Amino acid sequence: MAKAKKTRGRTKTKRAARRKGAARAGRKKTALRGRSAGAGASKRVAELQAENRRLRDEIASLRRDLENRADQGDQGVGEQTPLGL
Repeated sequence: MAKAKKTRGRTKTKRAARRKGAARAGRKKTALRGRSAGAGASKRVAELQAENRRLRDEIASLRRDLENRADQGDQGVGEQTPLGL
């Protein structure tokens, strides 16, 4: 059995890095706790998609209103001066 090397002046983070592996060694505790960031991102994407649908519906409604006003203008019903005189 090989002898274990004596650790001289090593900090806890380096010892922990050796135990946990190199991949997790440089991460801070807050970064490890923030693993649910992917869930938050997908929630944000869903919110943006819903807002996008709402805005598309609003644009379609405004276009219909504009077409109706244009049709009334062709018939002469909606022709007035800007001040309504």
